[in-house]
Amino acid sequence: MSKPRTEPVTVDDQPAAIASRVHAVLCNPQDVRNVGTAIRAVANHGMGGLRVVTFDEYDPEDLFHFSSGGADVIDLSFHRNLDDALEPFTQVMGTSRRTRDDLAPPCWPAKGLADRLTPEGPVAVLFGNERTGLTVEETDRCTAMVYMPTHSRKPSMNLGHAVACIGYELARPVAERVGPPVRPPEALRAPRKAIEGFYSHVEQVAAHMGYPPGRNPELFARRLRRILDRANLSAHEFGMLAGIFSELRRLHDDSQPSQPAGGADTPPTP
Repeated sequence: MSKPRTEPVTVDDQPAAIASRVHAVLCNPQDVRNVGTAIRAVANHGMGGLRVVTFDEYDPEDLFHFSSGGADVIDLSFHRNLDDALEPFTQVMGTSRRTRDDLAPPCWPAKGLADRLTPEGPVAVLFGNERTGLTVEETDRCTAMVYMPTHSRKPSMNLGHAVACIGYELARPVAERVGPPVRPPEALRAPRKAIEGFYSHVEQVAAHMGYPPGRNPELFARRLRRILDRANLSAHEFGMLAGIFSELRRLHDDSQPSQPAGGADTPPTP
């Protein structure tokens, strides 16, 4: 009978370098224990860091305890709003199992995720609130969604476990990846602040003009977003389109009948 192996087993594999370009972003998490588990997963898989969008104040000792010390070894930051958290990233993806929204970004399996990253620049992966997942507004910040296969009897995953699954997929060495290579998307040609500013302008103009008639201006902006995502416009091109919407608003206002100086209820001068 052979003796049990007693010498330590060493593993030379380290997380793939591509994982260090990816930051996990938690959107309004509810439980500090899940935040701690997510911190540990980020540390385990060599990800670039963790950003938490929240108004809560976490006790540093809780974060250290629930992350088993991981809070002291990763790039960890807290933000009051999502736009601030996403400012440095060239690509933003979200995690969700819900694919029924026709206006949602394209949905990819987690398998092969590393091959779908932009060639350069930091990447953010969004994780939604434990109870509701990503909101429509948070989903609209993403160029693609990522899902992990789960059983229908319990489809939703624990927040920390979801971060760990994504981290594992990113950390796998190239030799362990399977399937045909995937052509990565192009990096965004416009700063994210310029993109979001444009769509906010579109919503304001559409609401002011009552366009589309009888419909929601926000829905119109979401449909336009999906179209322009495929075009990957530059900041200058977004500026050109913003100018067109501004001119449409001016023409709309000029075409409206003028009101008497005293307002609509002022009787006409005899």
